[in-house]
Amino acid sequence: MEDRVPPMNAAGDHLGEGSGWWLESKSKGGLGLEATFNSWAQVLYLHMWMLTVRLRCFPKEYVRSWEQNLLDHFFYAAEDRMATWHGMSARGVRNKNLKDLWLQWRGCQLSYDEALAKESDIVMASAIWRNVFKANENVDVADLATVTAYTMRELQRLGNMTDAEISEGKVNFGEPRSITEILSKQSPAFRQHFTADELKAPELSGQP
Repeated sequence: MEDRVPPMNAAGDHLGEGSGWWLESKSKGGLGLEATFNSWAQVLYLHMWMLTVRLRCFPKEYVRSWEQNLLDHFFYAAEDRMATWHGMSARGVRNKNLKDLWLQWRGCQLSYDEALAKESDIVMASAIWRNVFKANENVDVADLATVTAYTMRELQRLGNMTDAEISEGKVNFGEPRSITEILSKQSPAFRQHFTADELKAPELSGQP
């Protein structure tokens, strides 16, 4: 039986089928990412990074092995997808792509770490825009805000879990839809008028 070549998008990525908020169409309340290998990898990178941040809080002698096990599971899954769904039967081709994935992971990790170190939502949003949204200049800002807020919320939730809960695999990431609902609500402050005092220009010290 002749292998069927998966359809491709304009960038040459294989298009597949997927489910869940990240891949559901925006008309159905989802994020609307294309169901490609790259989308799968980038969404996983983001969640792997959040887990890695929490794993760094483990006793020092255990951190490296936990991080390596997490990374190994990702690459096992990635290679399986390459062979099963993308027709990469040659090990040499898969190895080349795995090296590319490793470089992508390191880039994602560094960009997200920078945002965490600077405690900056803006830097985090910039990193998510480059990685998850592939630096798309036409990205919906509301979508970018949702993923950024979701990431910060999940980091906090992971930080509140005990080491035992993490090591026993009791990690369940939250539902991004709830973030969308919160961000879509207009603050009552938007309906309030500025007072005369609020409209005054601030006085600068040292003015004559």
